[in-house]
Amino acid sequence: MVSDMVSDRDKICFGEIAEHYNENKIIFGIKYFWRWLLERLAATCPIPSWRAKFHKMRGVNIGKNVYIGYDVIFDRLHPEMITIEDFVEIGDRCILSAHSRGSLTTRNAYPRVIEPIVIRRGVSVNPACIITQGVEIGENSIIGIGSVVTRNISPNSLALGFPAKVVKKLDVGDNEKLEEKLEIKSEAC
Repeated sequence: MVSDMVSDRDKICFGEIAEHYNENKIIFGIKYFWRWLLERLAATCPIPSWRAKFHKMRGVNIGKNVYIGYDVIFDRLHPEMITIEDFVEIGDRCILSAHSRGSLTTRNAYPRVIEPIVIRRGVSVNPACIITQGVEIGENSIIGIGSVVTRNISPNSLALGFPAKVVKKLDVGDNEKLEEKLEIKSEAC
């Protein structure tokens, strides 16, 4: 019965991912469903620090004092391929995808690619941005609203557009004292 409800495409793709992780399809399916539930909880949770915790439980590597907006989607199949360092802010409805692939008929021409995404310390990703596989965003950079980041962004940069390009270098200054205060406060709580 359930087998008839699942398309051949879904069966093939699901099998490929389970094989990638060297896991039994049933075990992988249970883990996938659990991570999906955590993602749905994170998407609508009113407390920002809980959103970060739910995504950590899914496998996303998240540092301290990270803000994650509503409806942020971290790669559903490979959340462990995403690293977000301390003091990062990710706006509402962003998508971070650590993989890409072609359809069943274009697999030879466009094979599955899985590469990490790294967002360095102090980055601000504004709402509705898309960050693709293999991208590293340098420390203290800002990504403008609705930008699509397809290549690395250097530290202390303002990047905008589709594809995102650095439009300005930022004079960030000395934020160490502020960061020390935040870390002291969070340790006291």
